[in-house]
Amino acid sequence: LPPLRLLLCTMTVLQSSAIWRRSHAVLSNHTRVRMATYFGLYGNGQRPAGLRAWSSITAMRPNDALNGGYGSVKAGTSQNLSLPGFPSRSLSLPVSSQSTVLGGQHQKKNFASAVDSEQLVVNISNGLLEGNRFMLSKAITMSESTREDHRQMAMKILNRTLQARAAENDKSGKSTLRIGISGPPGVGKSSFIEVVGQALIKQGESVAVIAVDPSSYVSGGSILGDKTRMSDLSVHENAYVRPCATGGHLGGLAQHTDEIVSLCEAAGYSTVIIETVGVGQSEILVTQVADMCVLLLPPAGGDELQGIKRGIVETADLVVINKADGDLLLPAKRAQAEYRMALQVVRGAGRPRNWWYPEVITCSTKMKEGIDEVLTVAGRFQELANEQGELQRRRGEQRSQWMWRKAEEDLVEMLRSSAAAKAKAASLQAELARSAFSPRVAALELLNSFLSESKAATK
Repeated sequence: LPPLRLLLCTMTVLQSSAIWRRSHAVLSNHTRVRMATYFGLYGNGQRPAGLRAWSSITAMRPNDALNGGYGSVKAGTSQNLSLPGFPSRSLSLPVSSQSTVLGGQHQKKNFASAVDSEQLVVNISNGLLEGNRFMLSKAITMSESTREDHRQMAMKILNRTLQARAAENDKSGKSTLRIGISGPPGVGKSSFIEVVGQALIKQGESVAVIAVDPSSYVSGGSILGDKTRMSDLSVHENAYVRPCATGGHLGGLAQHTDEIVSLCEAAGYSTVIIETVGVGQSEILVTQVADMCVLLLPPAGGDELQGIKRGIVETADLVVINKADGDLLLPAKRAQAEYRMALQVVRGAGRPRNWWYPEVITCSTKMKEGIDEVLTVAGRFQELANEQGELQRRRGEQRSQWMWRKAEEDLVEMLRSSAAAKAKAASLQAELARSAFSPRVAALELLNSFLSESKAATK
């Protein structure tokens, strides 16, 4: 027994060493790509020819990444680079043009400013327009960031890419389609998108999916698990799946969903699918970013009275009864008939689009039945919308709505960061606890203190 145990222990150690060497090689390559992607050291926004172009990684003293400053590197030379969050290592990179990288003077500065921000904007914009997923992900991350410098760069990237893509679309006459998928929790939205996305790719389309997941009100975190239900779609070369967290924002979407949709369109994706969180009857924010709204419902989801309730049902352009298979086939057919009757009442009360009447169909994601009918309806909707000039008009209205929404968010942020407002809020807290006056009166006093501070600052 002792020799056998010794043999087993030896085999385990050797196997663990092989796994470690393999993992280290993969992580090293990943580190190189991430570093090259972040700093945009591609030369005029071009992708690297391959990992063989980069030199080997050697050991470096810990914490050197925190002490990096600015250094100027000439064409054809190399420079040591390191990033916080990665193992401290030295990477020798060929530089094709004059650029600024980490190294040189040891000044404590933010690593995001290691490369000139304007050049970084140009590199990310160029890579995004070429369909580079790394650059698209970086642009989305900057758009979602709470740092002011990241948001400024994200706005510049968005403006550059929107202008370039708009000019290209004007010449080619191409138009994208934004499809919003909404429905209650557990109805099968992610699985539905997985099947629909694969069917669209078979038709020659490129698909981007923005899967919005709710954030915890306790911890503020989010699972972002919708992508795991799209295992086949997320790895396809013509698809891009990006999970996003609501960050506590209501309405079914995240704070910057409109910008993420625009970035995906700028990257060349012809169809953008927006999956909302599990919603109720009043979460209709998806109508402010999507061209076509699809409401996914389960079988036996209620009688026709549910269909005539105002809210998300009256905003839907297509109602899909999912899970219409097996024992749920008959309840799904019954729900289809009930919602058809209900939508006739909604149409009589006035529809937002007089050129389109919403349809109610059944499908089964599990059996992949009814998917072709969904795509047929979506194609007919896009064709009619283009003929009516509805897409351009509606997107203009949506941008105006998001303009006011973002202005409100910025004003609230300015109010919360105001020193006078903070001091006033602290003094009002005790009065509100004693119910001395209403929250509306306290809000007015808070605003008055903020406006007084703003007026004093402008003098």
